[in-house]
Amino acid sequence: MLMIAAEGKNDLFIRDFIPKVSRTFALAIKFLPRALRDSVFTSYLLCRVADTLEDSPFLEADEKAKRLIQLSTVLDRASQGRRFSKSEISHLRDSIDPRSGEDHRLLAQSSKLFDILETLPATHKPIIYRWAGVMAGGMAEYTRLNYIDGENIGALKDVEDWDRYCYFVAGTVGHMLTELFIEHYDFDIKRAAELSRLGNSFGLGLQKVNVIKDVPEDRKRGVCYLPLDMMARHGLKPSLLRDGLKSTGVKSLVEELLNNATAHLDDAISYTALIPHGYRGLRMFLLVPVFLAVETLNLIMEKPAQSMAGPPVKLDQRDVSRVVRAVALRASANKSINEYYRKISSRKR
Repeated sequence: MLMIAAEGKNDLFIRDFIPKVSRTFALAIKFLPRALRDSVFTSYLLCRVADTLEDSPFLEADEKAKRLIQLSTVLDRASQGRRFSKSEISHLRDSIDPRSGEDHRLLAQSSKLFDILETLPATHKPIIYRWAGVMAGGMAEYTRLNYIDGENIGALKDVEDWDRYCYFVAGTVGHMLTELFIEHYDFDIKRAAELSRLGNSFGLGLQKVNVIKDVPEDRKRGVCYLPLDMMARHGLKPSLLRDGLKSTGVKSLVEELLNNATAHLDDAISYTALIPHGYRGLRMFLLVPVFLAVETLNLIMEKPAQSMAGPPVKLDQRDVSRVVRAVALRASANKSINEYYRKISSRKR
């Protein structure tokens, strides 16, 4: 009875946070089988802890880096079987105001999250700890961004730097999920190798769409996670993006950004095609965010100036429901999925 009660409290903790920190993730994860869902739920919240440390306005850049490195070290040791102590993680939430949003409330209660992580299957924990640790360590490198003369907004140096940043933020999640899927479903060696090859690009596709979509909101924090060299090719720099229609080159910049992100979404479709048709729940979990990303890119292409200047463009609930219904009708058939993908993504090419 005590174990059941504890599991119930854990469920309440996880389900309290997931829809509040990510509606898209909450929408997609319900399709996973329970045994895998619990690990993915919890690992996602762990990643949000790292993300909140990176973004928090309560911490200076050096302090963010310090805490992210500390988190990375603790998780790396945990991946090797060492239990972490309360003292090792308590410092992460110092000076954090839980009233400043759900992400900060999660960080303030992170000790509970670490307790729940320890209840996950023994084969899942090393995977989660290892990749979340890589994420946190990589994020520490990006607590300070590059500035150019006359700019008060930090940005990424070049496209290679953009790829590297997105790898740490989301490619690591692609690797983590892939290893969890391989372990849970016991895929054959060839299928596992192909999934592992594409997992990073899957994550980069979703992250780059988020980066493009979030340009106006990120600018308020003095950051821009777009590459300076790509902006320069179109006669732009971070401060000019806020001018929207007044800035020449915005439309061509957005087109290049979308083409870059779309190449990764192509890989995401190929990744999903490797999942056996019978695993419909897993396919839905993967396809829903991919097609929501495609539709978000379509909206950005329709409103390139607004997407850079603000307010941020986003899908409404009717669009989200439409995408989920469309994916549900096609999820089990690769041919149908590919046809639908070509049909709706062709609008922006």
